[in-house]
This record gives sequence, structure tokens and C-alpha cells, in this order.
Amino acid sequence: MKNLQDIAQQIYQKTGVVTSTKDVEKILSASAATSHFWEIITLSQRPFPVVAEVIELLRQEGLVEVDQNREIKFNSKGMEYLKSLNIAPKKVYTCPHCEGRGINLSQLEYLVRRFDEITVDRPKAISNYDQGFVTTQTVISRIALMAERGDLEGKKLFVLGDDDLVSIAAGLSGMPKEIVVLEIDDRLVNYINDTAKKYNLPIEAMKYDFRDKLPEKYLGYFDTFITDPPETVEALELSVGRGISTLRKEGCAGYFGVTLIEASLEKWNIFQQILTSKFKVAITDIIYDFNHYVNWDYLLKTVGKPYDFIQVEPKLNWYRSSMYRIETLKDSKGIENEYKPCELYVDEEAIIYKGEDK
Repeated sequence: MKNLQDIAQQIYQKTGVVTSTKDVEKILSASAATSHFWEIITLSQRPFPVVAEVIELLRQEGLVEVDQNREIKFNSKGMEYLKSLNIAPKKVYTCPHCEGRGINLSQLEYLVRRFDEITVDRPKAISNYDQGFVTTQTVISRIALMAERGDLEGKKLFVLGDDDLVSIAAGLSGMPKEIVVLEIDDRLVNYINDTAKKYNLPIEAMKYDFRDKLPEKYLGYFDTFITDPPETVEALELSVGRGISTLRKEGCAGYFGVTLIEASLEKWNIFQQILTSKFKVAITDIIYDFNHYVNWDYLLKTVGKPYDFIQVEPKLNWYRSSMYRIETLKDSKGIENEYKPCELYVDEEAIIYKGEDK
């Protein structure tokens, strides 16, 4: 079997995603801990195409076998290989109560129950806009985090895209004095407005494509923004740049999630340079695995690889992202220009990804 460097180089040539020996090691360690593909993704926290290709390479080399239930298991040869590399199964010590967020929701149990009751008829996630919403615990943890950082109580909140229905949770909390949602999906715009009217929540939702120029009246208007952006570099830059341009002055905050499943550390580095050098904001928090997503119905129909071990329904909420908090400084600036075309959803690191035989 090839050494880790050779594997990393082969995976890079196959996927176009920069892959290190550490990436391969993490995938091997996760694969030794579970036989379920989607849990391997969660445990390794490496881009989807890289994980898929590493596992397929292990199979081709006769180190793992895929059984009739599409479970991935190291055979004796594979176990010897792991031993020779001194790679142990991934261990997890995450707090089961807060799921690693460091947020105590005991004071917001009423909000958890109320949000679930009110949003029981929410629109389903659809592939048109690459939708996939987070769990209720995640939504309310976002509310708690913003409140704890002083970014919600009595503030004007801007939500750019809201299939997570954070606006409704924020409205139910009674903390923000005003909430504006700009969302491309008519179903969600109507649902949020209808819910706001029914429960007398301070929310207004409007249809908007973030590639378009923002309404003039919202530039420099808000105290806080939150968004869950697509993860091409162009989409990350544009969506967060739009959010920053809506903030009033220094000391305002923005929140957004970025995965390691569709965004490599190379992409993180590029994006962080955009945040600090171009937008001139400070990154105050990156909370690992903060956002847990409910499994979306269309996953297996759109996944970018035909390997049999991928075509299995997830057993857990496997798709997760880290929560960023940024804060504006004296010279911070966002993006206010006219329509800006960009690739939204698909690059080499996406779950649906480009390239030959991909």
C-alpha cells in the first residue's frame, strides 16, 4: 500500500482538492472508528470528495470491504496497515448535552418547545437553492449565542437567507426590536411573513437574490446579521460582504457557518484573508461543529459520486459547520455594488463536484 504522501497526492490529482497527509490520516482514523460513510464524514471533517476517494482507494487496495449493507470495514490486511502507521480509531469526547457548543439551553426550553410547535408545517428543503436547515437545538443555540454576545437584545437583526427560520426563533424570543429577512425562496418569504403576522412578531421578509445589489435603505442600518452561505469562495465572499455592508458602525457583529465538509482548510485560509484584509473585520469566535443540519430528502439523488458505500441513508445528522462571529472595526467595509454573478454551489470541494468521472 502507498504511504500517506502518495495517497494524498493521488487524491489531489483525482479531485483537484489540495490534500495533505494529515487529511488522509484523519480519514483513516475516522474509518477505523465507524463503518458508516456519513459518520466517517462527520468524524474526519474533511471535504466530501476527498473522503469518498480515500475510501474507494482503500477498497481498490484490498484494505477495506463493503458489505451488503454498504458498511465499510477494514479487513485483517487493513488493520495491519493502520497498525503500521500507528493510526488509532477516532475518539470523541464531546459533551452530549450541548453537543460541543458550550451553550446551556436550560433557560430557553420554552423557546425550543414554542419554535417546534409553530414551525411544524415549515416548507421542506429543496435542491433548487441547495437548502438544508439546522436542528431546533442549533437554531436556539444561535439565539443564545447572539444574546450572550450582546448582539440581539434591543438590536436590529438582518437575516440573509432563512431556511433555518432563525428570524422566527429570534422573534419568539422577544429580544430584537426589528428583524428583516431577505430570502430567494418565495415559499419561505410567504411562510415567514404569515407566521410573523399570526404571532405578532417584528419580522418582515422580502424576496432577494444576494447576487443583486442590496436595497439602499438597508445599507448601514442593522446591528447584527446572520447568514448560512453557500461555500464556493465567491459565494462566501459575496454573501458575507453583503451582510457586512448592512451593519451600522464599528462594534457590530456578523454570524455565519462554514463547514470543513465542503470547504477545505485551504479555502478557510483564503476566506479568512478576505475577512481580515479586504473587509477589515475581526474574527472573534470560531465554534467548531456548532451547526448541525437535519438530513435533507434529496441528498442521495444529488450526491456527486456513484460509489455504493455512499448510497446509504445517513444514521445521524452528519452535515455540520463551525460558527463564525465577526465584529466590525473603524475601517470595515462590505460589498455594496450592483449585480455580481458568481458560482454559488459547486466547486471541487462540493458534495456535488466537478471534474472527470465526478
